[in-house]
Amino acid sequence: MSPGPTFDRVYPALKEQLMSGRFAPGDHLEPAAIGRDLNSSITPVRDALHRLVGEKLVEAPRNDGFRVPSPTEAELRDLYRWSRELLEQALRRRPSGSGAAALDPGEEDVMPGSAAWSAADLFRHIARRSGNAELEAAVENVSDRLAAMRVVETRLFADLAEELAGLCALLAARDTGPLRRAIAAYHRRRQRCVPDLLVAARRLRPSP
Repeated sequence: MSPGPTFDRVYPALKEQLMSGRFAPGDHLEPAAIGRDLNSSITPVRDALHRLVGEKLVEAPRNDGFRVPSPTEAELRDLYRWSRELLEQALRRRPSGSGAAALDPGEEDVMPGSAAWSAADLFRHIARRSGNAELEAAVENVSDRLAAMRVVETRLFADLAEELAGLCALLAARDTGPLRRAIAAYHRRRQRCVPDLLVAARRLRPSP
């Protein structure tokens, strides 16, 4: 039997587990155990893990099994810096032939500032408005790689909702200067807190 349909189920489920912070940095990922958890044979799990290695959500050091990335302080700061640089590029661009990209179908129901928006939603929206598909894909990937750390942020920063609402308000105002400065401040804050974020990531996990 082809593993395709099973892979199509296992891959997004495993990716969601990684992004939700179910696993701690450095955790070993055992395909057989994951297969039991996801009601799958080992082959689709291994295929999903290899794909996630390509997306940098999983590591396979020296081909000696799979594990959750365990970034150093410098590596995590670089990842936040890369997120900021990508968003700055997106904000400098305008889609050809228009001043701002139209909202995608259904996006009108979740306008900037809605409680349904997350940081990933906001940054994806900014990237989509750039009109550059490669830039959008890069922002999506860095958001995926930072997703588990954003779970940790909710436990360290008491004002996340207000911070995000402020960014959304600046986006809605279509004034890129203040928005660029606010996004830079957003990322600098996290770069300063990298040691605390890494300690918390290793100690805290969501409740089952």
